[in-house]
Amino acid sequence: MSPYLLTWNPEKWPWDDLENCVEEVKAKGFQLNTWSCGRNKKIKEGDRLFLLRQGVEPRGIVASGWAASDVFDDEHWDDAKQAEGQRALYVTVRFDVLLDADREPILPRVKLNSGILKDMHWDSQTSGISIPDEVANQLEVEWAHFLADKRIVQRHMVFEASILPEEVIEDRHYFEGAHKQIVVNAYERNTDARKKCIEHYGFSCFVCGFNFEKVYGDFGVAFIHVHHLKSLAEIGAEYELDPIRDLRPVCPNCHAVIHRKHPPYSLEEVRQRWEDELNRAG
Repeated sequence: MSPYLLTWNPEKWPWDDLENCVEEVKAKGFQLNTWSCGRNKKIKEGDRLFLLRQGVEPRGIVASGWAASDVFDDEHWDDAKQAEGQRALYVTVRFDVLLDADREPILPRVKLNSGILKDMHWDSQTSGISIPDEVANQLEVEWAHFLADKRIVQRHMVFEASILPEEVIEDRHYFEGAHKQIVVNAYERNTDARKKCIEHYGFSCFVCGFNFEKVYGDFGVAFIHVHHLKSLAEIGAEYELDPIRDLRPVCPNCHAVIHRKHPPYSLEEVRQRWEDELNRAG
């Protein structure tokens, strides 16, 4: 799983349905979108992605998510270049957090000038640039700390929203301009069920044992993903969820690996591979 930075300049591309996309994250816990990634052909499904708003203030990190596809080629997002027959590279992004900078706080650009974060060239006009691991680790901490604000958690259910679901793509709808949205069916997550799962199993990863609070202190308090053992495509909207039987806490890394294929790997498969590689390395 590699981290990359996507960029967005409202002056160059107005995001006309941003409000609807934000509402979709609130309602479903995620929103799928197609985004330009410059000349980067290395982004793979499962990679970590952040979106930086540039150009006009307020500038800063406005979204995070995961690559839901490898890089692919399509018509250019710029109408003029598209008319000339030019094409561009894109990646499907599964936004787990999406903020509207004109209506709510974002992680400000100035915050990225401190500590190890300043080692990254944040003002690049190219989308899809790689984030060094050390910088990405600190960015994750700053982002989690920022989102821990009760207003953000309440509005976006950030801990629930970061879950990677099994996704069933039905249609691809193309709108005017660069924005392309993918319609996805997903089982609506139950916040109470998630809490009961964690109350039973705790905040340590069920696969590798990683615990965010033990590593990051108060920055990592109460943070963990929750994985559905049953495929969301199988259970349907009327399925009665059993938090103890159907859910398990997993760290984001193991969760990304679990969903590297369809159907997903089982927790036992990933745990066995993790143990095998650990023993081989030791």
